[in-house]
Formats: sequence, C-alpha cells, structure tokens
Amino acid sequence: MQEEQEVAGGIGWRMLKREEEPEGSHIVGLAEAVERYGKKRTHAGLDMMEGVEATSGVSPSAPPRKKARPAAVSHIPPVNAAAPPSPLPSPRGSPAPESIWPSAPPSGASSPIPQAPFQPDLSLTTLMTLPSLLSHFSNLPAPLQSHLLLTLLRHSPLSVLRTLHSVLAPTLARDFLTLLPPELVSHILSFLPFSTLARASRVCKAWRAIIDSDPVLWRDLLKSTKIWFGGESENAFAESIYARRRHADQARLRSIRNDTPLLVSLPVSLPLPHPFKILFKSRHLTRTRWVSNPEPKHVSFPAHGSSVVTCLIFSHGRIISASDDHSIRIYSPPTGELVRLLQGHEGGVWALAASKDILVSGSTDRTVRIWDLNTGRCTHVFGGHTSTVRCLAIVKPEWVDVEQESGAIVKERWPKRPLIITGSRDHSLRVWTMPRSGEPEYKCFGPDDGDIDPAEVCVVSCWLFSVKSSDS
Repeated sequence: MQEEQEVAGGIGWRMLKREEEPEGSHIVGLAEAVERYGKKRTHAGLDMMEGVEATSGVSPSAPPRKKARPAAVSHIPPVNAAAPPSPLPSPRGSPAPESIWPSAPPSGASSPIPQAPFQPDLSLTTLMTLPSLLSHFSNLPAPLQSHLLLTLLRHSPLSVLRTLHSVLAPTLARDFLTLLPPELVSHILSFLPFSTLARASRVCKAWRAIIDSDPVLWRDLLKSTKIWFGGESENAFAESIYARRRHADQARLRSIRNDTPLLVSLPVSLPLPHPFKILFKSRHLTRTRWVSNPEPKHVSFPAHGSSVVTCLIFSHGRIISASDDHSIRIYSPPTGELVRLLQGHEGGVWALAASKDILVSGSTDRTVRIWDLNTGRCTHVFGGHTSTVRCLAIVKPEWVDVEQESGAIVKERWPKRPLIITGSRDHSLRVWTMPRSGEPEYKCFGPDDGDIDPAEVCVVSCWLFSVKSSDS
C-alpha cells in the first residue's frame, strides 16, 4: 500500500483533494484564500498602513472594490488626503504623502483643468513591497509554494523563462568527471569503447583534458585491443614524444628571449595528449585500414624498367626509389605517377636517407650527393671514399645527459647540428655536416681534388671488412 499524500493545512483550514467531497464546510478558491490571507496580514491590529497618517473623515477599513468607470472625475479629493490602504503594506517608516497635484500655473494663465490623481508606479511599488512578499511566501506551506511558483511560470514570457533557465541549469548540473577523484574517473572510463571515448572527449574542454591525459586508460586500451607489444617500443615512443615537446618548449623560450619570430606552433588552450593516446590512434587506424578495409586498393607501376631497384624509402608523402641505372625516382603514393627524376650519379645508387625536403644518396661512384626535393637540383657533392658508399644515415640533434668535470649532470644538445654518417666498402665511416638551406653549394668528387671538403667532420677507419649497414 502506498502512503497517502500529505494534505496541506493549517489552523481553521485545509486543502481539499480533487476527488474529496465537501462535508458542509465553506469552500474557498486558492486565489481568494491568498487574497484573504494578505488582507489579514495587512490590516490585523492596524487602523492604517504603517507610515501613512490618519486623515479625518477617512474610514480605516479597506474600500470596497468597484469597477473603474470611463466617466470623468466628478469629485476632487483634498490635496493632502491620504490614499486608501493597499492590500500590501508599505515599507516601515515611509514619509507622509506629498501633494499629488502639479504646481499652480503662473499668473495670467488660464485656470488649471482638473486631472486624475497621480498613480504610483507599479514596478516601484512592487519592488518596495518585495520583502513583505518574500515573508508571506516563506510562511506558506511547501505545496502552496510550488503551486504559486508554477502559476507564475505559466504566466511568464519566454524571455523570463530563458533567464530562469540560465540561472537554474548551472546550479542543478553536476559534472561527475570533474568532481570524482582521478582514480575513479579512470576506472569508469575504462568500461567505454574507443568510439564512445572519442565522442565523450568532444563534450567539453574539461572532459577532453581528462580523457587525453590519462595514461592508464590508453595503456589498458592498447592491451585490450591486442596492439600492445610488450612495453619496450611503447615506452621508447613516449620518450621520443616527450623529447620533441621539450625541444619545442626550449625553442619557444629562446625565441621569446631573443625577440625573434616563432617558427614552432603556438601553445594551445588544451593540454597535449599522452603519448599512449597518440600511439593507440596510430595503431588502431593502421590495423583498421589493413584488416577492416572491404575494398583494398592495389597500385602498381613500372619504376626503373629492367634495372634492379637497389633501395627504396617512404618520406613525407613520397616514394623514393634508386636503381643501378644511376637514377633516383620520386613517385606519388596514391597514383604511382612519376613526380621527379634525379640524375647525376655516375654509378648505381645503393643508399638513401631523407629529412623533410632534403635527400642524401650514396653511390658506387664513391660520392655522396645532397638533393633538394622541391627543385630536383643536386646542391652538394661529397667525395672522399675510395669505394662504393654502401650505407648512410642522418643523425639529428637530441638532448642528452653530459657529465661535467665537477660531476654534475647537465642537458646538452648533441650533435650541435644534423650530421650525415656514411659507410663504404673501403672499411671506413665518414661523418659530414648536413648543409643548411641557403648555404653555398659545394662539390668535391674525390680525394684527389685539391680543396678540403668543409662538410667533412672526421673519418673512422678501423674495420677489417666493408661497412654495409649504419642502422646501429
């Protein structure tokens, strides 16, 4: 059995239910009851309103309600007569009413035309009686308070409802992700699939920051989707991302100190995502495109004819291949179209390495060439090896720990600028400085040339056999 609903009531009155029949008692509507209650509070024990002086000949009781007639005013009351009491009390200590008639016209003017008494402004009157209204409202039972508020809302315009919504919505809203401890938030989010997490991160900036920066969440996603490969490769990827961000932050600070234009990206309002999230996105998209692609597209195209393709790399949206026909070719991956043909080597090309728009190649003609991929020009030629350049690599600067003579460990960039390391069948490694854009072109075709190669840093010759790999 359900408990009966509590009936509102008081001394001498109670509220009837819709299905309840009266038992000979006098029934009063809600509007009439509220009006009687206001009159009772207003005139109880008071002959006049507070702050209004009594005037002879004026009855203290409330005047009867009459409909206003459109006829002209037949009687003009005395100038200082007080207005009849209002159902709403005036604020305590209000001054005595002043003359409601305008000042007399200047001499010589016609006699004034009788005018209607001045009515006080309704907004001002309501504002001054607001404390009394609040007192009456707070004394009402909760059901009557709810009914009164609902009645006011039904008669309110749309602009007032919008204002109420803008105030009530933030007050009633509760963002559980920002209120709960991080451990509970991570546990709750762990039950969501990746697609739901991606949609949840677009709700607001706070949710985006919480989801993107949670390493446990993305590590568990990597493991549950079986794209976690033991942890060693994942930690190495995270360290590389952190090193790249530190490098960008230091470059930004240096540019601020030197007051130079900033070439790196400006900081954003959102925190950067955790490296595990970046890794999950990359691996998830790779697997989806390989495994879940219903219509895989296969592109094949002729490259170097009947010549042997000796090496091939993919760099910045380019397929770069080399052959023993002395040429290097650049293709577009989507279409297989030949974009550029690089010619200049006098022997087969056996080693390639690229960094952005710079390509480094090594050949059986014992030279190392630097190419501008935007123009296809050979800008530098390094000679020095006495046999085929079999392998090469580009070493970029990184922040490393360096122990000083005092024993302190400091962070330094090594090397100071990018280097090229080449290995040859002449049992030697050579280290060259990577040319910068805008530097003068230099071409040295062999050790017999009289000029000293400015790009050569050092030569290491300690191998008994030819050097065929520079990956390590």
